[in-house]
Amino acid sequence: MKKIDLDTYKRRGMFEAFKDREIPFLATSCMVDITSLKRFVDMQRCGFFVAISYLISKTVNRVPELRQRIINGELYEFDRVDPGFTVLLEDETFSFCDSRYFEAFAEYREYASARIRAVKACPDQSVGDKNHMFFITSAPWFSFTSIVHPYTSQYGSIPIVTIGKYFEQGGALLIPIGIQAHHGVVDGIHVGKFYGQLSAMCLDPTEWLV
Repeated sequence: MKKIDLDTYKRRGMFEAFKDREIPFLATSCMVDITSLKRFVDMQRCGFFVAISYLISKTVNRVPELRQRIINGELYEFDRVDPGFTVLLEDETFSFCDSRYFEAFAEYREYASARIRAVKACPDQSVGDKNHMFFITSAPWFSFTSIVHPYTSQYGSIPIVTIGKYFEQGGALLIPIGIQAHHGVVDGIHVGKFYGQLSAMCLDPTEWLV
């Protein structure tokens, strides 16, 4: 983690304009083509959530602005941010699940799968300093065109990515992916980079998951 010098930070004006607003985040959603990804996952039996959460994690780590956090009013950038999931339990409540990002899918898959099994056996609803993370939540029961999450200023610069219910349209399989991020560090162009890179990875999953 490194502190960003605001005197040389090119987005200083935007950072100062949005960092103290009551509702400083931007939230949007986009349909992503997962036709090739779903076909690959079904053939390889590697688990859809684990596969797409890996691609999301890789994409988030490739966009520096999504690794930036406002901590005690100052701006920092992490070298790597790790994903945290929501995991549905048998009683229809959910557990938090702190995981870790790995460059290689095999390592990511093994670690994430183990963490998911662990919280199903022993649920975790704890909160605390998770600025080194970002969050992935699932809503596989419906397809959405917009979504907004609860906000707290202390951890408001942590991005939240939401995975919705996929559906078929025009011969393609589409899935809504939502993202909520702090406008003090993230602009629309950075969200566009996120969707562009994630879409490209989903179109050619063998390059990233093999």
